[in-house]
Amino acid sequence: MATAMMREARIHSAVAAAVRLAAGAPGVADGAAHWPTVFQVAMRELVAPLAWARSRRFIQRHADEDTTGAWRRAAMATHLRAQRQLSITRDTVRAMESRGVAAVVLKGLPLGERLYGDAFVRSSSDIDLFVAAPQRTMASVALRSLGWMSDDGAPPWHEAWSREGAEGREHLELHSSLVCDHLAHLRVAAPAVRQREVGGEPLRVLDGPFLPAYLAVHLATHQMPPLSWLLDFATLWSSLSHAERDAATTQAKASRVQRYLAWANTRAGLLNRVIDGDDTALGPLGFGRDGRRDVHSVVRHLSLAASVRDRLHVLAAFAVPRKARASVGELVRYSLARVRTRFGSLAGERRSYDASELATTPSWTGSGPRPLRVERTEMVSLVREVVYAGGALRVRAPGGSMLPTIPRGALVRIRGVPDRGVEQGNVVLALTADGEPVLHRVIAIDGEVLITRGDAALADDPPTPRSRVIGVATHVSYLGTERELPRRAPRSLSVAALKLRRRLARAVRRGG
Repeated sequence: MATAMMREARIHSAVAAAVRLAAGAPGVADGAAHWPTVFQVAMRELVAPLAWARSRRFIQRHADEDTTGAWRRAAMATHLRAQRQLSITRDTVRAMESRGVAAVVLKGLPLGERLYGDAFVRSSSDIDLFVAAPQRTMASVALRSLGWMSDDGAPPWHEAWSREGAEGREHLELHSSLVCDHLAHLRVAAPAVRQREVGGEPLRVLDGPFLPAYLAVHLATHQMPPLSWLLDFATLWSSLSHAERDAATTQAKASRVQRYLAWANTRAGLLNRVIDGDDTALGPLGFGRDGRRDVHSVVRHLSLAASVRDRLHVLAAFAVPRKARASVGELVRYSLARVRTRFGSLAGERRSYDASELATTPSWTGSGPRPLRVERTEMVSLVREVVYAGGALRVRAPGGSMLPTIPRGALVRIRGVPDRGVEQGNVVLALTADGEPVLHRVIAIDGEVLITRGDAALADDPPTPRSRVIGVATHVSYLGTERELPRRAPRSLSVAALKLRRRLARAVRRGG
C-alpha cells in the first residue's frame, strides 16, 4: 500500500509539474520532481515543446543533464516538424485555391500562433482542413495532384489522407463539418474565417464565436485526449472577454452543444487549479494510482447530448456510421473491423504512468534500457545511435501484428545485431522499402534477404535486405513483467480467431 501511494504521489507530482511548466508557472516544489518522469509525462501529454518554450530556464536549472538534453531535442524536433507542416499546408491550400476550393485551416499551427504566440510550439501530427461539402470533389483532385492518397472515409464525412514525404509519412484530414460524424445530425453553421499570418504565411483559419465550442467538441470526441488540448481550451477561454464568452455560449446553444462547452469549462477550471498549485484537482481529471483513466468517447457523447433525441442519433451513428450505410458490403466490412477492435467495449481506457513504462533513474548510463517517447522518424535515428554504440533501449509496440508474443502497447528491448548475425526466429526492428519501421519475426533467410512476418499476420512481409535491420528485439515488458522473447511464435486460440476474422474480412473485400 505504501509503495502504491508513493507511486501515485510521484505520478501526481510529475503531471502537475508538466502542466505548470507548459503554463509557464513552475513552482518551487516542481524543482524537486522526478525529472525523467516529468519529461515522459510531458511528452505523453504533448506539452513538452510548449513547456520548453515557456520554462526552459527552470528545466535547465533543476533537471538532470540527460533529461535536459532530451527535452531540448524534443522541442527542436517539434519546431522543425512544424516548419515542414507549414510548408505542406501552404502548398496544399494553394493547390486547392487554384481549383476554386476555399480551404480553412483548423487547429494546428494557427491555434499555436493565436494561443501561444508561436506556431511551432504546439505538437500536431496532422493537418486538419475544412472544405465545404460541394467542393470536396475538387479538393480531392487537388490533393491527388500533390501525391496524397485517401486512406479512410469519403465525402461529405471525415476523410483521412496520407503520402510519403521526405521526412516520413505525412497526414491530412478533410472535414465538411465543425463537429464529428457522430454529431452530424446537429445543425452547425459554416465556420467563421479570418486571414491570419501563421509563421509568416497568410492562411484562412477558423475564428469567431463557435471556436470555443469547436475545441470543446473536439476534446470530448477523442479517446484519452492529451492534456495539451485541454490547455488549448483553457488558454483560449481565459483570453476571451465577457462579451465574447456570451457570444460563444449563444453559438453553442444554437448548435445544441452547450453541454460540451460547459463540460470543457469545468475541466479547464480543474486544470487552472493544478496550475495554481492544487494537485488534488488531478483526481477529477482522471489521474489516479494506476495512471490516467477515461471513459469511452461515446459514453461522453451520450452524457453531453442536449436531448434524448440527440442521444438516439449518437447511438445510431456509433452502431452504424453513415459511411458504412452505403451498401451491404460496406456494412459487413465495417462490422468485421469493429469486431476486430472489440466492438462493444465501452469500459473506457487507461494510460499508465507506472515504473514499467518510465525511466526510474535520474540519468541513463547505458547499463539498462530507457523507454522513449518520440516521433517515428526520430525513434529510428535514436535507436540506430544507441544500438550501434553497443547500448540497448526500449520502444513501444503500438499495433497487434505480433500478438500474443508482443501485446499492444508493450515495451520491447532492442539491441544491436549480434556478431553471429540475424537468425531465423529472431524478432527484428527493420525498415520497409518505404522507410517505415516494423517489428516482426524472421521466418526465413535467403542470403542477404530476410523474410519476416508478424506472429498474428496473415501474410509475409515484402523481402527485407539485411542492411535495413536496425536491431534485434530480446525482451518484452508488459504490465510490470519483463520476459525474454521466444524463438518461435506461440500458438494461441485468440490469434487463430483473429486470423480467421481477417481472412473473412479479406474475402468480403474481394467479393465487394
